[in-house]
Amino acid sequence: RVQARHLGTPPPRAHPTELFAAMAPRGSKRASSAAASGPAAKRRPAAEERPVLAKCDAIGKALLAADPAVVPPIAAKMLAPMLRHSLGAVKEGRHEFQASVVDMVGDLLQTISVATQQAVEEAQGQIDGIDADRAARHAVLAAAQDALPTLQAAVAARQDVEAAAKATLSEANEKAAVATEAESSGKFSYDGAAAQVAELRAALEALAALKGASADSSKEGKHQHKQLAHVSHKYALDTTLVEAVLKFLRKEPDARQSFDVVSLGIFEESLSKLLKDFEELQLHGAPQAEKAAAARAATEAAEAAEGACGESEAAVKAAKEAERAGAQAIKAAQKHVGKWLHDTKVVMDGFDAKKQALEAFREGPLKLFDELKDLQPEPEPVEEVETEMPPASDVAPAPAVAEGDAPATATA
Repeated sequence: RVQARHLGTPPPRAHPTELFAAMAPRGSKRASSAAASGPAAKRRPAAEERPVLAKCDAIGKALLAADPAVVPPIAAKMLAPMLRHSLGAVKEGRHEFQASVVDMVGDLLQTISVATQQAVEEAQGQIDGIDADRAARHAVLAAAQDALPTLQAAVAARQDVEAAAKATLSEANEKAAVATEAESSGKFSYDGAAAQVAELRAALEALAALKGASADSSKEGKHQHKQLAHVSHKYALDTTLVEAVLKFLRKEPDARQSFDVVSLGIFEESLSKLLKDFEELQLHGAPQAEKAAAARAATEAAEAAEGACGESEAAVKAAKEAERAGAQAIKAAQKHVGKWLHDTKVVMDGFDAKKQALEAFREGPLKLFDELKDLQPEPEPVEEVETEMPPASDVAPAPAVAEGDAPATATA
């Protein structure tokens, strides 16, 4: 409303306050030269000595100190300097522009009063809700405390899932290794199974011959010894076992100990098992594609188990983060509950300050404006007339009145 009102356009290089100061009140006339040459008029009080100007300044300070959200600073800066020449002028002598300034200042003061009253009411609402605020803080704390055991149980459950996933992954890796090994051992095709059978049978025959003689005792024995070493390496038999067997086969049968005999029996069982596998392969056939498919399936199962293990680890991490957040929520709620008394004091102090500000504004700037908006002219000073008393010698003494005589009275 302040910005919407038209205050008029002042002449170039002239401030509005200069215009208001130059305006003469309506109905006044210029003093005649005769009056100017007459006796000097009584001196008018200086501007600083007039209470009206001090009141105008107090109202201007209130406008400038108002909340910018309530009174635009540009409006306050524009109107405050005009108060002396508008609100400080008597109502009957105000120019149209001066009257508009008074109206705008009145509207702004009322706006400040309403805004301050609303702030007081809002603070009163906060005071009315103090008990509810305390209950709400305790409710938040109780909810956080109740939620923590559930979060802790969730962490334990996720950890159980993680342990199971790790066990599954370990088992899947073992199966994948076995299937891969089976696939590698199946490199001997079905068509070559007969040659493998013959080779293993010859190795077993050589082993049987060396049981009763040293490998170094004859040329044939040395050949049989090399044959066993070749078969053991080809079919990837246990290296430690093979070295022990090949070593004691060079000994004479009488020099061999019981441990050597046991190792020889294990070595013979390994060759016999290989022979049996190739004989079954020769009879029934075991396509290499099946072993490859089994190895591929086992590998995929191991990869799936690894993915599940990673997901379970992420779930445990998320559950632990939620548990930490729950513990922090309890601490924050406890701190909030502990600050209730301090926050309540702040609210009450704020209410008292806003209430005092409202009373000070109403008893100060707003009341001063009510006094000045209908300002009347100051009464003319009354000159005292001095009368001269006659000398006491010129006054005739009053006649004496005899006792008992009544004073003379006027007759019609």
